[in-house]
This record gives sequence, C-alpha cells and structure tokens, in this order.
Amino acid sequence: MVLAIATRGWSGWASCVDTWYVTAKNGWLRQYVVCNKDVLPAYQEALERTTQPIIAFIHDDVEIYEKNWDTRVLAEFSDPAVGMVGFAGALGHGTPNLYTVPYYLPNLARQNFLSNMRDAEKHGARFAGTCDVAILDGLALFVRRSILEKAGGWPLDKPVGYYMYSEWLCCEARRQGYRIRLVGVDCKHLGGKTATLVQLKDDYQEAHRYFYENNRDVMPFRVEEK
Repeated sequence: MVLAIATRGWSGWASCVDTWYVTAKNGWLRQYVVCNKDVLPAYQEALERTTQPIIAFIHDDVEIYEKNWDTRVLAEFSDPAVGMVGFAGALGHGTPNLYTVPYYLPNLARQNFLSNMRDAEKHGARFAGTCDVAILDGLALFVRRSILEKAGGWPLDKPVGYYMYSEWLCCEARRQGYRIRLVGVDCKHLGGKTATLVQLKDDYQEAHRYFYENNRDVMPFRVEEK
C-alpha cells in the first residue's frame, strides 16, 4: 500500500500525517506527496508515479488514533471481491425515487451514514466494526489500483473534481462488480483546511448534475443490512 497525499501546505498537515505513522503497525508505509495541485490532478499524479496495488487517498487534515489501523484496512483486501475500503460511509447512495421523479439534487444524498470519527454522532451513527457500504466519504479512500486503471484514471476532463470524486470512484467500483467496505477506525477529520487556502473553481451544481446523468446504471444503490 502507498499513501497518496495531496496537500496545499496548511500549517498542520505534516502533524496529521505523523499520526498515521505513529498508529500504523507498518510504520514504514510508503508515501507519495503532491503539493499545490487541485485534488484530482494530484491524485492522478500519484496514480501514475506509484506502483503499489492498493492506494490510500487520505485527506491531509485527518488524524488517526487507532493502533494498527492499517492492518484492519489491508485485511479487507484479502477478499478479492473487495475493491474499496474507507473510514466513513453510508449504507445507501441516492433515494429510491432518484430517477422516477424530476432531478432534485438532495436525492443524491447518502443514506444511513456510519463512522467512528470522534464526532461521529454529528454526521450519523457511530460504528466501530466492519460492514459493506454503498458509498464512502472522501476523507479516507483505499482502492485497488486496477479499478482506477480500468476506469482510465481519475476523470480530469469531467465536471467531477473537488465535489463528487469519492462518489464517482465508488460508482466505478460498483460498476466493476466490487464490494465496498467500511472499517470503523478511530479518527478525526478536521475539515476545510485546504478550502481556506485556495479559491475553489469547481461548480457544485454542475458536478452533481453530471454525476446524476452519468451513473444511472449503478444508482441508486443500497447494501443489504444483515
């Protein structure tokens, strides 16, 4: 596994990354850092310049507190049917009537959000175990390289960017027949650090409309609760 880190250099980013290594069982995890690029060009560079079969895209404002978190994540990939793993996600992606009523952006929302973040209840329900999910939050995405390669890399020429990139990737994983797993790792997402340093050029409305129009084959989606 390689850690692909995109950063605009906010003051605490290196301290956040340090928490990943302090708590990992494999304290020598490789990393590839891209500075001062928009998120998808940065992630694409990491994809092209690394070779490891599992790529970790973790926000540079995430702190990890759980010992051996990397062991939990990598254990999920021992099942070849698992294509993605993350720290936060939801059982449903899109409302059941998503395509039976006129386009309505809130209908794209995640349903039944779970995490073990320090403020989990603020976002949904607390969950420290492991389970299948429909969608992962972009704060921490672990993905098989083969999924991105088969998809032709990150969608640099599409409206998807700062908005909807994690949703796009989860749809690609589902489209390719993979399961998506949530691992409830003890962590904290500080949030918004990069957004304070740059003026976002991406169009929120356009990204959602594009996503809606181009994922009808895998949306809406919900995992079977056990």
